Amino acid sequence: MLSAFRRFLCLLGGVSILVAVCPADGVAQKRKQKLPSQQFKGYGLPEVVKKPVEKAIDVAPVQASRRDECRQQAARIDALVAENLKRHGLEPNPVADDYTFVRRAFLDGVGAIPTLPQTVAYAQNSDARKHEELVDELLSSPGYVSHMYNFWANILRIKDRPENNILAYGFRHWVKEQLRINRPYDEWVYEMLTAEGKIWENPAVGYTLRDNGMPLVHVDNTVRVFLGTQIGCAQCHDHPFDDWTQLQFYQLAAFTHGVRTRDGGGSPAFANGNPVQRIRDELTKQDPDKRLAGSMNLLMQANLFRVSFDAKRKLKLPHDYQYDNGKPNQPVTAQVLWGEIPDHAKSASPREQFAAWLTDPHNPRFAKTIANRLWKRVMGVGLIEPVDDLRDDSPCANPELLDFLTAEMIRLDFNIKEFLRTLMYTETYRRASSDFDPSLAEFYHFPGPRLRRMTAEQIWDSILTLAVYNPVPYELPSVEEFSRQADLDLAAVSVEELESRAQQFDETVAPRAITKMMNVASYRRQILARASELPSPLPPDHFLRQFGQCDRETIEGDSTDPTVPQILTMFNGPFTHMMLEKGSVIYDNLLRARTPREALDVMFLSILNRPPTSRDRDVAMKELARGDRAMGYGNIVWALINTREFIFVQ
Repeated sequence: MLSAFRRFLCLLGGVSILVAVCPADGVAQKRKQKLPSQQFKGYGLPEVVKKPVEKAIDVAPVQASRRDECRQQAARIDALVAENLKRHGLEPNPVADDYTFVRRAFLDGVGAIPTLPQTVAYAQNSDARKHEELVDELLSSPGYVSHMYNFWANILRIKDRPENNILAYGFRHWVKEQLRINRPYDEWVYEMLTAEGKIWENPAVGYTLRDNGMPLVHVDNTVRVFLGTQIGCAQCHDHPFDDWTQLQFYQLAAFTHGVRTRDGGGSPAFANGNPVQRIRDELTKQDPDKRLAGSMNLLMQANLFRVSFDAKRKLKLPHDYQYDNGKPNQPVTAQVLWGEIPDHAKSASPREQFAAWLTDPHNPRFAKTIANRLWKRVMGVGLIEPVDDLRDDSPCANPELLDFLTAEMIRLDFNIKEFLRTLMYTETYRRASSDFDPSLAEFYHFPGPRLRRMTAEQIWDSILTLAVYNPVPYELPSVEEFSRQADLDLAAVSVEELESRAQQFDETVAPRAITKMMNVASYRRQILARASELPSPLPPDHFLRQFGQCDRETIEGDSTDPTVPQILTMFNGPFTHMMLEKGSVIYDNLLRARTPREALDVMFLSILNRPPTSRDRDVAMKELARGDRAMGYGNIVWALINTREFIFVQ
């Protein structure tokens, strides 16, 4: 027979993920033996995370004047969903209860579960439009920037320090800034595609530097990310499953072939010869054993990376080209895949022509791709799947709806925040979720959002919500500060100046200095900060990577597949212990509870964002009655965190 504790695990919102490995009574664990949570004495939370945020960043709010308009467009979306459901003989799901909705809206809006007061406040609010107020509040908050950054970092493969000594920290700051000010999507994409300079002068060049040395791969990635079209096969041969030819690929790549990512002969950095070799020679003169190494070498190499464009460079077909529409090594004339270059850009440089064509509202796949991506982000499944493999004949779950969403994105002038606001206003979004396997060869018709597991970032940030008051406990160096410390005039820099600057760099903005800044929030060798504020990518053994965070090598390379390390981390990792520390959010809330019944409400409303059912309450109260009350609280917190219900967006 199962012990009361094991029965408790089984009864909480369905079978817990723990049950499969919990030993039966008397086999591997005696009833009186203390569980790890009962033995916990505490390690101490960093002081900086126990203090509320003093000043949050200013975030562009949703437009209050557009609420009626947003509501009307949401109703049109609901009508198109309803028509499609009726066509297929399906009924919509019932509207979700307040507890389910507030949890879902927080996870989708800011990437973490709501706090106890936020959950209770929403449930007690009797305003018929409270869901709209909540959506507006979430999309206007710093959490929105953090959550959307995780979304884009995954797509854009943002890394703090890609290979070859590129210091790309500024690019992540730049992307966050575009989200903070809610800059129109087409504008910041255009800037990424045309930016020039060093990364600390113009951080948008980070997008181009991400594919440094791989110009053809960069074209493939760009078309895949922003036009939802995979043309990579055509780099080597005519596409076997689509209409793209190798010639068309090279014609498109010809627009950006003039991009250079590194200074060379003829650039200002080489005014006095190769700067790296010059410094090496000077070091050898001073001391034959001296080498250009460490931060001195890093700064020299990093300052060589500068994006520029030479319109005179011509792309040629490969030497082994074998089709009859061209010859090996033949120069290629730039040509777009479909449509035309916009009139306003026809006299611009080829690179600017490419960017203008790609981001043009009349480009049929630019608006459609981002509309489909954001629909999937909110509803759990794209109307076309995969979202980055759109074709002229791609099957679509609801073509009329996708056409409407595409037109809406254009009507909103690519205002992503207002678009998300419209989706989250819909009754479709407010309905109960449905389980659906997107790998099946069938469409999901959206009787409600799809039930899905949280992303790694959502799980991490939700655990922080339960434990810390300040999930952004430090401020990383600004782009301006990074520029002051890292920028060198390579043509004139001397060994003495380089040595001095390298020392300043090490003390202020170098990777070790940044690690030192982050260590103010260190807890058992983990930094207690939101996922958006952590290094990118993280080590493979980090919590986020264990739960499927992308390694930033492939586009949307994240995963929500379950693994054994995930279970072991939730069982024995430091994060369930963290919530039992003195000064944690849930610890403080439990201290305020006057009775075990109130404490039980605190635990359920904090972790699962719902009150306990009568069955939950009966089993939990029996667990509390078995011994020391504090031990019982620890067991229940540990059990709730380890339920499937906790890690799913319902």
